[in-house]
Amino acid sequence: MNSVGNVSAHDADDQAYNGGYSTALPAVDTTLNLSSIRCLEITRDMAGPPPQYDDLTRYIITTILVFVPILTIFGNGVVVIAVITHKKLQTITNAFVVSLAIADTCVALCVMPFSIYQQLNNKVWLLGKILCKLSASVDVMMCTVSIFHLSCLAIDRYLAICRPFLHGRLTIRWVCVMLTFCWVTPIFISFIPIFNDWNHIGIEDVIKCAFPADENVCTFVVNVPFAFICSLIAFYIPVVFMIACNVRIYMAAIKQAHQIRTLEAAGNHNHYSHCRRKSKFKQEYKAAKTLGIIMGCFSVCWFPFFIINVIDPLIGYYINYEPWQIALWLGYINSLMNPILYYYFNKNFYNAFRRLLSCKVCKGVRDYDDDSLNTVTQMTD
Repeated sequence: MNSVGNVSAHDADDQAYNGGYSTALPAVDTTLNLSSIRCLEITRDMAGPPPQYDDLTRYIITTILVFVPILTIFGNGVVVIAVITHKKLQTITNAFVVSLAIADTCVALCVMPFSIYQQLNNKVWLLGKILCKLSASVDVMMCTVSIFHLSCLAIDRYLAICRPFLHGRLTIRWVCVMLTFCWVTPIFISFIPIFNDWNHIGIEDVIKCAFPADENVCTFVVNVPFAFICSLIAFYIPVVFMIACNVRIYMAAIKQAHQIRTLEAAGNHNHYSHCRRKSKFKQEYKAAKTLGIIMGCFSVCWFPFFIINVIDPLIGYYINYEPWQIALWLGYINSLMNPILYYYFNKNFYNAFRRLLSCKVCKGVRDYDDDSLNTVTQMTD
């Protein structure tokens, strides 16, 4: 989601052209016409143009930013390969994880490069209006796809811990329906409204004055209704839903842990059944805990952007370029964080990542052979 905090400068006497952004209002015989006066009134309290960096600064910033999509593609690629090659990871739950990794890879391939391009060119856009709208649409869509996947994962964990019998009936067919929903629904708040300029309804004068059609600029400016509706669907409602699911999971985990301790204190006669139930509970709870950490990371990374996204249209697009870019790239970095969180907080992913990075797959070592070898080693230590 490209920032909206990039508008024309306030001084109508300054006729300079600044990186694709209008920094002046047209004058005819030193007298402003009515249209120019109107534009001056509209843009007076709006944020100024983005800063113009020298070549060295632009190259340094670009070099740093380039590492983000590269590492994102690598990390999420490892996640997908790990699930494909590691039997313990081939579960219904991880179907959502793989699909989420693909979405994060799409962010790195189809969204980040355009933002880096604009940063390198001092916000000058020479790729045309269609590609500008396409990049904005993919940006909005992929963010929404990611949080919808997290919502589905929250449902999966909730069923596994709070409704285990219902979770057992979660078939591949239902998973495919949920994944289809995650990928198709975001189109209705991204491509359809953006290509029909619904986000510009009511602010046509702002667009015309701040971003003249003949200038080489690509910005994603939204009106108040679009900002609220998009933010609610793409972030606030799913976050509230995920928080509610995690609260229910936590309460159910406490209850089940109490029941297990009660059975242990009473002396359970069916030792095998009790141990199996305890092991299953620990496994599901650890998975839910990992998911909670991933959801928390997503919320923290995207929260600044969605706060600014709602506030800025309300205050007349007053927020400057720098806060927008910081909030935007903090959200992008979330696509890089998920593989790291899997590695540190999920034992199965940790083992699979180590196996892949040590190239045991290349040597023909199967995952269950590797697990058996580790088990024997632990027993002999």
